[in-house]
Amino acid sequence: MMTMALIAFAAIALIGFFMRRRAAAQQPALAGAAGMQYAGHDPQPQSAPATSAYGGGVAPAAAATTTGRLPADFDAEGFARNAKVNFIRLQAANDTRNLEDVREYTTPELFAEIKMNWMEQGSAPQKTDVVSLNAEVIDVTEEAARYIVSVRFTGLLREEANAAPEAIDEIWHMTKPRSGDAGWIVAGIQQNG
Repeated sequence: MMTMALIAFAAIALIGFFMRRRAAAQQPALAGAAGMQYAGHDPQPQSAPATSAYGGGVAPAAAATTTGRLPADFDAEGFARNAKVNFIRLQAANDTRNLEDVREYTTPELFAEIKMNWMEQGSAPQKTDVVSLNAEVIDVTEEAARYIVSVRFTGLLREEANAAPEAIDEIWHMTKPRSGDAGWIVAGIQQNG
């Protein structure tokens, strides 16, 4: 039942993302005392995981365990800095339809939604210019089996050459298992505004 609810939310978030886009056309191992600093999910050590302006996936913000607070020992500034880098990286992967990058940095559910959307849209690559990007960690949640960090991205993107930049306001929910050395991956994207 919970899986069905998560899949339904993923579909709603994905639809919201693409509706926003259509309307405009007219992103190492566990570190630190709490083990929640931004640890990479990249084959190369010291590299951070990716995120992007995709949409869909699990939206942990709706979970009852969300606290809306940040632990005192959590490096929110460092996490946000790395999340921005990965936002840009996954935006590039989206533009070039790079399935391997997208698969590496998203949950299987979110990856399936993205892949299905690409199949519906066709294979025409695009070029997105990230004009400005701000990131702020707004929530850290600890569940029995995983951590969830919600990052709010705001800024301006240009999806067509010579077009006016479009404002973005999204919350990305990133997850990481509490045990093991897996890195952070994008579980869902929630549109604001």
